Amino acid sequence: MQQYNYYFSNDSVPFDTITTTHEYKENHYPIVVTQPDPSLKEPKYDWAKGTWIENAAESQGEKIHALQEEIKRLQGIVAKVDAIAQSQKMLATLSLTKKGENTNDVNRRAL
Repeated sequence: MQQYNYYFSNDSVPFDTITTTHEYKENHYPIVVTQPDPSLKEPKYDWAKGTWIENAAESQGEKIHALQEEIKRLQGIVAKVDAIAQSQKMLATLSLTKKGENTNDVNRRAL
């Protein structure tokens, strides 16, 4: 009789390997047919996303740090985009003012 290895994952038991004679072709809560990535220290299956995630506390800290760095990078991009928008607004104001339009009218249109 053939034996099959599957993976058990829920909130109470984040990861366990089970062996059965029944063959599963797809996931059936709480049984997962695909093996987690071996790089995960403490895998847990995210049933909402349909993927294995890291459940180790130390890895969560690493992820938080990476997210903080990404937020800083994105804030820098937002600041640059804001500066470009301000420069474009100033150029438009100068350009239209040179054509004889009132600066207040140009600024109202820009808003």
